[in-house]
Amino acid sequence: HYGLEFIFQHDNASLHKSRATKTWLEEQDITVMKWPAKSPDLNPIENVWGLLARRVYANGRQYANISELKEAIIQCWREITQETIDKFLNSMHRRCCEVILLQGAITKY
Repeated sequence: HYGLEFIFQHDNASLHKSRATKTWLEEQDITVMKWPAKSPDLNPIENVWGLLARRVYANGRQYANISELKEAIIQCWREITQETIDKFLNSMHRRCCEVILLQGAITKY
C-alpha cells in the first residue's frame, strides 16, 4: 500500500535492474530513486537478511531440497531477537554520518 506520490528505492542489484523489472516499473508509472550501484548499504533489513543467511548456511550447510531450506530459514528467523534488530536500527545514525563524512564511499559497517 502506497500513496499517490512516492519514490521507490532499490539497491540496484542485477535482478532489480533487469529489463523486465524496469519495464514493469515504468508500466506501473513508478518513479525510481536514482541510487548508485554498490552504494553503502543503509537499509537495516539488509543487515538482518545477511545475519539470517549466515545462520542458515553456517559451517557450509547445504540443503537437500526446498522444504529443508524453508524449515531452516523459518527456524533461524525465529531465533533473531528484537534486541538484535534494535541494534541494527540504532546503528543507523552512525552509519548515515559515516556515509556523509566519506561522501558516499563504502563504509566499514
